[in-house]
Amino acid sequence: MKDGVAVPEAVLCIPGPWIERADLTRQLVQSNTGYLFAGMLLMDTKTNISCELQMEPRDERMSGAFKAAGPHWSHTDEMKQINDHASVIYLVGHGGSQTNFAPLMHAARALLDAGGHGIKVESTGLAHSPKTWRRLCDDLHLFSAHEACVVYITGADVYSCGMHNLGLKDVVVAADAAEDPAELLRAFTRYVFAEQPDIRPGQTFSVAADAPVFRIVEDAGVEYEPSSLFKNPYGFWRLEPVDLRLTEGAHTKRSWWKFRKQ
Repeated sequence: MKDGVAVPEAVLCIPGPWIERADLTRQLVQSNTGYLFAGMLLMDTKTNISCELQMEPRDERMSGAFKAAGPHWSHTDEMKQINDHASVIYLVGHGGSQTNFAPLMHAARALLDAGGHGIKVESTGLAHSPKTWRRLCDDLHLFSAHEACVVYITGADVYSCGMHNLGLKDVVVAADAAEDPAELLRAFTRYVFAEQPDIRPGQTFSVAADAPVFRIVEDAGVEYEPSSLFKNPYGFWRLEPVDLRLTEGAHTKRSWWKFRKQ
C-alpha cells in the first residue's frame, strides 16, 4: 500500500527464441546474466529479488503489437526479429515506485542478454528495442525509468500513461491549451518524478520563466476498464492555462519557479 492505495501491477513482455523452459534456463546460465529461473520465478542471485515469470507460446499478434507500441523503431532490423520469436515471456512485478520498477527492468535486461528480442511495457503500452532498454537500465540514476514507462496519448485531450508504474499521478491537458502539449506533459511528469515535489491543487507550473503558466487541479482522468494495466489508482492531475493578465496584471513583475503556491 502507498498512501492508502494498493500498489499496481507492472508487466513487461519479452518475445524470444526459447522453444521450451529448459532453453530459457540454459541461456540465462550460459549468458552469465546472474539470474536463475525456477518454478514461476526469475531471481537475481546477487540481490535475491525475484519477479513472476510466465512463459507463453509464439503469438502471431506480437509483431503488430510491438510496431504499434514502438513506431519510432518499427522499420529497424531489431523490430524484424520480433516476428521470429518462438515464445513470449511476461515478467510480473510491482509498480508504485522506481524502487519496485527498477528490479523488473534489470530482470528484463537479463532476458535480452539471454536472447530476447525487445521489451514491451504492458502496463503502459510502450515498446523498446534491446539497445534502448540496455541504455535505460544503465541510466536509472538519471531517472531513465520515466522514459521506460511513460507515454503520451494525443487527442482532444493529451494525457500521460504509465506514471502509476512509478507511484505517481498521470496528467492531462487540453490539446489546444499549449503549443506542444505532449512536451509540456513530458516536462511536468519528468520533473514530478525526478524532484518528488509536494503538489497541491491550485499550485501552478511553468517550464520556464517566460513560458505559459498552468494551474494544477485534480481531474477524473481517463476511464479504463477496472482490470486494465493502464489504470492509475493514484489519479490524475490536469493542467489548466492561467491568464496572468487577469490574475496578476499585465505589467506586474512576478517571481517564477517550477511550482508556485497560491
